[in-house]
Amino acid sequence: MRLPARHTSAVGKINVTPLIDVVMCLIIFYLLVFRLAVQRQANVDLPATGVGITAEVSSAIVIVVTGTPTRILVEGQEVAPQDLARVLQARGAGREQPVQIRADRTLPYAAIAPVVEACRAAGVAGVDLITERAEGGR
Repeated sequence: MRLPARHTSAVGKINVTPLIDVVMCLIIFYLLVFRLAVQRQANVDLPATGVGITAEVSSAIVIVVTGTPTRILVEGQEVAPQDLARVLQARGAGREQPVQIRADRTLPYAAIAPVVEACRAAGVAGVDLITERAEGGR
């Protein structure tokens, strides 16, 4: 008794799982690099301190305050001070979405206070003031 011949196709099945893994790693890498590039976009000379905790790269909204006259950048885009609370609400700032403020060391607190007030008005629960670690700091 003869068995029927099996016809095999010349085209094999392609396993795309490794390709998907590589693409996901590339997406995550580019998102992190983009986030760091946006944070470094405005050349800000951060104040130095010997206390505090080390900030981790997170999903926090980054606000950069720099220059004279004062410029406010939210995720790299310039925002007028009177529009800051509205922009933060539109970006989803609130109890779950923290905000990081990177302010130039030469700015007086009077230039940063309206930014903190706008965060409060937008309902932001967590505001971090970002500094650099001072020499000899912990």
